[in-house]
Amino acid sequence: MKILTTDLIRRSEESAVKSGAFSLRDLMFRAGKAAAEIIMQKYDCRNKKITVVCGRGNNGGDGCVIAGILAENGARVTVCTPLGLPATDNAEYYYNKLKFVTKTDTFSPDADIIIDAVFGIGLNRSPDEKTLELIKAINRTDAVRIAVDIPSGVEADSGKVLGTAVNADLTITFIALKPCFVLPDGSDYCGETVVADIGAPPVGYSFLTTEKPIFKKRRHNSHKGTFGTGLMLCGSYGMAGAAVLAARAAARSGIGIVKAVLCDNIYYPFTVSVPEAVCVPIKPNSKGTLCPDNLNLTELLKGCTAVLIGCGMGNNGDTARLVKELLETSEIPVVIDADGINALSDGIDIIKKSKAPVILTPHPGEMARLCSISISEVEENRVEIAKDFAVKYGCVLVLKGANTIVATPSGEVYFNMTGNPGMSTGGSGDALAGITLSLLAQGFNAEDAAKAAVYLHGEAGDKATAKHGERGMLPTDLIEEL
Repeated sequence: MKILTTDLIRRSEESAVKSGAFSLRDLMFRAGKAAAEIIMQKYDCRNKKITVVCGRGNNGGDGCVIAGILAENGARVTVCTPLGLPATDNAEYYYNKLKFVTKTDTFSPDADIIIDAVFGIGLNRSPDEKTLELIKAINRTDAVRIAVDIPSGVEADSGKVLGTAVNADLTITFIALKPCFVLPDGSDYCGETVVADIGAPPVGYSFLTTEKPIFKKRRHNSHKGTFGTGLMLCGSYGMAGAAVLAARAAARSGIGIVKAVLCDNIYYPFTVSVPEAVCVPIKPNSKGTLCPDNLNLTELLKGCTAVLIGCGMGNNGDTARLVKELLETSEIPVVIDADGINALSDGIDIIKKSKAPVILTPHPGEMARLCSISISEVEENRVEIAKDFAVKYGCVLVLKGANTIVATPSGEVYFNMTGNPGMSTGGSGDALAGITLSLLAQGFNAEDAAKAAVYLHGEAGDKATAKHGERGMLPTDLIEEL
């Protein structure tokens, strides 16, 4: 699915009008009609009290079209214009056409459904005090809140909340998603989001969303070697669980063989938890972590098709050397997660020297350490930071969080739309790393493996949450849904 900035949305509208298919006035009607139909599909509107709060611009015009159609279909509709009457020709046209609708300039919370048609995608500064009070009044109601195009108070391109914003249960947007639907903090205000087709094809795109991967049917004549071997350099004393979760997620994602290189002090809990894995116990260093002096990377990599390093590995001089040596040695795709990423903080340029594709999967804290900036800076500039990093270092960057970002070396940016807050718990990232390893080992290229992994990880999390709730879901539940 395409995500378009405000400029591209406007160019899409202009292109549709220039094609001669319809006028801007027709486009407004199409938007309002499509929104009204979606509202009537999702809610029983007959005899319901519906208040449409309209601004003075074209978003208010969309609201007037919606109001008219809902009234014609049996709803008791009030159009409220607390900021003044329509100020654009097309909005004024549809306001004057309203029939069977009560008109008022005073907002009342007495409604079953409130439709927010105050501001559209053009808002780029904080509303005045009167408007902020109006938005707060809308949010205080017990009514279902529906936003037209985007919730009023959210900036379309940045996702920033300008003072305050309508907290929508449903947002009906037009032509394509806007960045605010996938960026903090705006995405928290959008509720369920539906893209309405109004006959204006998107012109280009700014970003894309990940899509559900398609897997080829497995041949009957196959064996474990057919589906790849993933080498894992994970876990340490006290962090056996990270290795367990990554290995189980890899196994559940279709890999042929999981080959786990482990500190011998966690061999027993690991092998009991993942009896399917092939284990290579290694003597740990004095800190209970893997040490490159005690293993032969070249030999371990033989016959493997992908490698994962970092989950629960610990962060010290030996693990940092191990990550560096792996990047210098490996000719198969490498996934670097957690402590593997932390080990790179003082020598990130080593990624450029890798002979093989590299995927990094940092959370915001790890990304902040990689870039020597604050976590808040990462969160405020997720797209730019992820994209710039992937291009600069020639890697695939998976910046985890709500609507996880996958950035590619060519500068493409993908947002993942699956997943939920129940996945915000220790171990979820280890599961994602394992899924990614599995897909790489099975033959996905680095970009496709990352996109497919975050999608499947989120979808499995959604299924697990449906059974256990957001507060009760565990990463092990997610893995069982794979």
